[in-house]
Amino acid sequence: MSGAGEPPSAPRSTEHSNASAYRRTADAFRDGDSELLKSLIADDVSWHVPGEHSMAGDIIGRAELLEWLAAIRAKGFWLTEDDVFGSDQHVCAVSTMGARREHVDVQTRVVSVFRYRDGQQLERWFYPDSETDWRRIFDD
Repeated sequence: MSGAGEPPSAPRSTEHSNASAYRRTADAFRDGDSELLKSLIADDVSWHVPGEHSMAGDIIGRAELLEWLAAIRAKGFWLTEDDVFGSDQHVCAVSTMGARREHVDVQTRVVSVFRYRDGQQLERWFYPDSETDWRRIFDD
């Protein structure tokens, strides 16, 4: 879900196809397009979510990840991409992530490193600037 007035990500014509695939994945999340998300995420995906909150830990498999994404969407989560870089095996995204809900309006910059296979997300690691703000995104 993008924040108010925030445009969707704009792929660059010269960027790597995996970087473009990541941008399509982020847009599909914002648009709630689960079918497109499924096509861009490997069935054996694993995400490594850092922190001291109830949604931290390893998320294994597409089905589990889609459930996790639905849960975070319910918390008012949003993201925008600042920069996206890609290669044949990896993508690095510098993003701003946050949440807006009752009593919570928080954001932090996050660097995400992805491993890609055949144009699909296979693995993701998050590196937030602020552990405190990162935790507040997820806290109930």
